Formats: sequence, structure tokens, C-alpha cells
Amino acid sequence: MKYFYHMIPDPFVGSELIPLNQMDKEGELYQSHARKYLGRESLMEEIIPKLNCKWNDVVQFSALDPQKIVNELKKIQPNISLARSKYFKISIDEVHELYSGVIFNKKVGKGRGNFKIDESEVVYLNKENYQEIYEVPELTKIFWKRAIDQGGKLLWFPYIPHILINARVETSDFEVLELTV
Repeated sequence: MKYFYHMIPDPFVGSELIPLNQMDKEGELYQSHARKYLGRESLMEEIIPKLNCKWNDVVQFSALDPQKIVNELKKIQPNISLARSKYFKISIDEVHELYSGVIFNKKVGKGRGNFKIDESEVVYLNKENYQEIYEVPELTKIFWKRAIDQGGKLLWFPYIPHILINARVETSDFEVLELTV
């Protein structure tokens, strides 16, 4: 079975994951999630091909289990601490017919700060197109080492395929896992 993943917000209220643009822009929930984009504000306005909506109109998921990310990050940053420790594990079978989504696989070599999403980087989400990955890509490791060396922001998911769903996503049936450090 193929899975993808989503870190559970803290606090998480209700049973839906809500796209940022559907939140009250004056509310604490929006403000706390929008902080992730400091220095990358232009990404918030980027249009996603095929879905024809903005980046913040979708809920983002990862094709790689976050535990594998933590395991790898511990190798380069042994004293890592986690702001959130729980995450959803979602089977593609549970969602592919319920929601409109795409798989976004960022190309290499676009240049720092270039958040433009090219048509060639997205394919429609379905059981045939989706492929879970099981190891942290080398490009991700290089990105992390550079961020640590240069004092940059340590993003968890660079060069890891993203699943972008253009809807509020019901989570009641999703499996919940906990990260271990």
C-alpha cells in the first residue's frame, strides 16, 4: 500500500486540515502557520498548475515518512528538538477519489528564492501516478547541510515530493503516529 504524510498542527482542533487561505487571516491559527513562510512569502501566492489555485489554497503532504526525516536530521544535528511530534499516515486509497490533488516534484537548479511552479513539475494525484519514497533524497541532505553551515532556515521537506490537495481534508480515519528522537 502507498502512503503519504502530514505533520499534525499543534494545537489541532476539529477533524479537518484546512488550507491556509481558508483560515481567518487575523486569527492566531493563520498567523502561526503563515510564519513558516517568512523569507518565502512569494511561495504563498504561487499558482499551482492543473489545480489553478494558490499554494495556500491547498493542504500539503509529504511522500516521505517524517520519521525518516528525523532519523536523517539527527545525523547532522544530533540535538534536534521537535516542535510537533505527531503526524498522519494516509493511504492513497483513502483519498485519491475524494479530493482533487496533484503531486509536486520540484526540479533541481531553479535557483535560490525561485518558487515558480512549472507545469512539468506537477501531475494529477491518482493511484497510478503516486509513488511513496522511502529514503531522504541526496539533494535534501545537501540542502540541510548548506542551511546549517550558512545559518539558514532548516526546512524539513525540500526536494521531497509534495502531495497538494485543493480542499479541506477530513482526518478522522487517518492513522496517527508519533515521532521519536
